[in-house]
Amino acid sequence: MKQDRKGFTLIELLIVIGILGFLAAAILVAVDPVKRIQDARDARRSSEVASILSAVLKKQVDDRALYDGETDAPIITQAGNDAQVIVSDATNVDCDVAADRPGCDPSGFTFDITTGGTECVANLSGVVPDYLGELPLDPLGAGENPCPATETTCALYGDMNIGDTAADPSTGYYIQRSTGNRIEIGACFPEQATKIRVKR
Repeated sequence: MKQDRKGFTLIELLIVIGILGFLAAAILVAVDPVKRIQDARDARRSSEVASILSAVLKKQVDDRALYDGETDAPIITQAGNDAQVIVSDATNVDCDVAADRPGCDPSGFTFDITTGGTECVANLSGVVPDYLGELPLDPLGAGENPCPATETTCALYGDMNIGDTAADPSTGYYIQRSTGNRIEIGACFPEQATKIRVKR
């Protein structure tokens, strides 16, 4: 007795696999995982700039005085567009030496690197741990350096990595205090957004 064996031919299988591959590629393009990851990092940056600003403002209310940062790298009131990179320690920072300063690339700001010392950074470690558990680091992570000295398109370029050690104290965020004592905190390295900042 002859049995009828029914199944897919090789051509039919290849057509189905081709259609599934096309659909998978279309979904991958529509979802765009790289953009989603960058959006998630930008969302974290937005949350962290708000947390830093809130901590600084709460400290000022509790102290009943302006918070000037720590003595090794105080917050400088800026008449123009100068800002300062937020650091946890300014021991190894020298703003006029590219190897000893952090990078930062916020739109519309400049940084003082002409007078040496620590003018390009502000040490905000005084808000830890009473107002913040720790100073947040940019989501790119410790050890990253988006603005090395060879990258001259950044507003401030230097060889110091984002990190939480004395050797790499940069947080990846900046602070700017205007002459009217308005404080702006922003992200140095936004990815999808052109600016991530909060001002009060």
